[in-house]
Amino acid sequence: MPGGCSTGLYLGIFLIAFATLALEVTLTRLLSVTTWYHLAFFAVSIAMLGMTAGATTVFLRPGWFGKEKLRVNLSKACLWFAAVVPLTLSVLCVTRIEAGGSAGSYASLLLAAVAGLLPFYFSGVVISAVLTKSALPIGNLYASDLVGASLGCIFVLGGLEIVSAPTLILLCGTVGVVTAFAFGGHKHSRRLGVWSLAVLAVLAGLVILDLATPYGIRPLVSKGKAIDPGKYVYEKWNSFSRILVQEKKVAKPQYWGRSRMAPDEEIAQYKMTIDGSAATTVRQFRTLGDIDHLRFDVTNVVYYLRPGGEVLIVGVGGGRDLQSAVLFGYERIVGVEINPIFVDLLKTRFREFAGIADRDEVELVTDEARSYISRTPEKFKVIQMSLTDTWAATGAGAFALSENALYTIEAWKIFMDHLSDEGIFTVSRWYNPRELGEAGRMVSLAIATLIDLGFEEPARHIAVVASGGIATLLLSKAPMSDEDMEMLRKVCGDLRYRLVMGPGRRPQNLELNRIASSTTRDALDEAISGSTLNYAPPTDESPYFFNMLRANQVLPAILSKPEEEKWPMAGITDGVSRGSIVATRTLLGLIVTLAILTVLTVVFPLALKRSRKAVGDRGTPILWSAAAYFALIGAGFMFVEIALIQRLSVFLGHPMYALGILLFTIIASAGIGSRLSERLPLTRPPGVFIYPVLIVAAILGIRFVLPLLGTHMVSASMGARIAASIAVIVPLGALLGFAFPTGMKLVRSASASEMPWYWAINGAFGVLCAALTVFVSIYFGISVSLYIGAVCYLALLVFLPHMVKRTGR
Repeated sequence: MPGGCSTGLYLGIFLIAFATLALEVTLTRLLSVTTWYHLAFFAVSIAMLGMTAGATTVFLRPGWFGKEKLRVNLSKACLWFAAVVPLTLSVLCVTRIEAGGSAGSYASLLLAAVAGLLPFYFSGVVISAVLTKSALPIGNLYASDLVGASLGCIFVLGGLEIVSAPTLILLCGTVGVVTAFAFGGHKHSRRLGVWSLAVLAVLAGLVILDLATPYGIRPLVSKGKAIDPGKYVYEKWNSFSRILVQEKKVAKPQYWGRSRMAPDEEIAQYKMTIDGSAATTVRQFRTLGDIDHLRFDVTNVVYYLRPGGEVLIVGVGGGRDLQSAVLFGYERIVGVEINPIFVDLLKTRFREFAGIADRDEVELVTDEARSYISRTPEKFKVIQMSLTDTWAATGAGAFALSENALYTIEAWKIFMDHLSDEGIFTVSRWYNPRELGEAGRMVSLAIATLIDLGFEEPARHIAVVASGGIATLLLSKAPMSDEDMEMLRKVCGDLRYRLVMGPGRRPQNLELNRIASSTTRDALDEAISGSTLNYAPPTDESPYFFNMLRANQVLPAILSKPEEEKWPMAGITDGVSRGSIVATRTLLGLIVTLAILTVLTVVFPLALKRSRKAVGDRGTPILWSAAAYFALIGAGFMFVEIALIQRLSVFLGHPMYALGILLFTIIASAGIGSRLSERLPLTRPPGVFIYPVLIVAAILGIRFVLPLLGTHMVSASMGARIAASIAVIVPLGALLGFAFPTGMKLVRSASASEMPWYWAINGAFGVLCAALTVFVSIYFGISVSLYIGAVCYLALLVFLPHMVKRTGR
């Protein structure tokens, strides 16, 4: 093949892979705004489904990609990729996807899926055609594909700091047009060149409209509700969230757990929404009188017990907890916030209004709280964590189905270690006296932490105070004294709070009483074993604090009706547990939806093609051992990838970091492995039987190495933890990069015409396992997903001997 043509193919597959992965990752950010978080990873599934359908087309229409037509049709497919990107973006921005199991919710989910997979269908056509219809070394082509994809991940992390997700999606479309020119189809078709310039002009106009005016393509729905862009005075996107600030209003102050004794007053405040659902406020603070109402919120009850000293606030948000600490006279106030948008707003736009940034006693820190606390030598009298969650995107899951590094035994041990001798760690969560929900799991987590730290009477260190729908946990490093309890009872009496439990005060709720009375882990396990909800204390291995559903409740979750007011099992009525039910039902519905789409777009066309061949064209027989091979590496790779994203979300402190860093590293290193596969004897014994064993060993190795990193690098900087993650993942990624090109080289010599079919089978199993891995990790642990991935690669040894025999190697 001429050098110029080969260069165009290498550059083209690099660029289309770059645009495809950048679009996939950016869609996870967009979907975190428009839908509930258990659908954020939906982008991963629909991307794989679209690309698999594209590979199916290459298999069904081999004549479209012959030597004379290859470059023209590659350019056409790239142009279609670019053209449908604005359509996909528009549909996802206006489709109201509601959580639940109704027919309407599944219909909207199906619409979003079809719209979302369109661009990936065309990029799948391009990548499959280049890999299977070109005479160039497949290892080198696959390496170019993977390197482009890995850089696309990094592009998103940087790009979201500059532009919005919709703008970034449109930019991915422009890369598609550039790719069309790279393949050179315009040299053979003048009309194609004109259309390419026209699509480029439209995309450029939409990007300019998005950047320069408020009239660009924006999400108009969020979490099933309409958004009115006219109500907002500020919008900012980054890899963590999308922040919207409403117009300033004079209204009653926002409380979490309002005291019935709170004054009836109005204050000036701005409401901020995070990804369309979670909210916080920035309230005006000029004098202490402006914020005196904060004394009447149950989240601040700790300040009556430990007035003055040093306090650390986990999650700054709009600055409310910082203002509370100022009000109660603390001499040093450290606010740690992982999202730089909030810190920037308090230092710039709301600097004078919020009155925080200029105070000498206040220090604002942009960092992941668990990492910052581990590094600092300081001890604090109070560490406060009041409803610290944004419900923000996890590229791998949902709020009720997402990992959270702040609510695990390992994290709370770190917090306790950085309290002064008289210090208190206080956490506020949602509360319903009829259903413990988050509050019950919060107490279980506190008891488990104290037991693991060696405290013999955990209940003497804990008190819980409630008001309205909020419960505040007080977790004291020293046993609570009689003076502490006397003060707590006085505050509860004065402010009409409810003392749920504490030393000398047994909980009235029987389940909570059993949990609080536990003095050993075995006793705690027994206390929660009979509960309807799952109150097991989360760990870094299973960091799903917000999912309250047990594995044996999954089937009833499927069968229950969304409109039912009560859950079929006694004790589950509302609150976070109902959110877990809705999330699980939606997750299972997503798996079913993907299965149906896979059958319609992949399995049915392939089966129809094979049946026609059976009747008329004998063709080349399918190697079913090869089909099993590609199915296993598709499933195995997805189990490993999603599990590593979940594990790294805890280690790095945020899922978008985990998604970007992991995808970049594992894809780039797989590209290195693919390149090496051209130089290594992997298609004949003994090499063909060695690399699956090495992959399994690497998976098992990383399973045990990552927890050690979490233990020994908890105080390391974010840069050091990212570097360690990369160093650990690269060897595994390089080995994973052997599997696909080696399989393709084996089938090329036996059934070259069927190569796109094997690509499609690989993608189909990846699509289904993307959602399935999330389910397995939640209910059986992240390690189980890694073990399943290892078993998939180990099973290759069953089918490789037949493949090698049939190919004559």
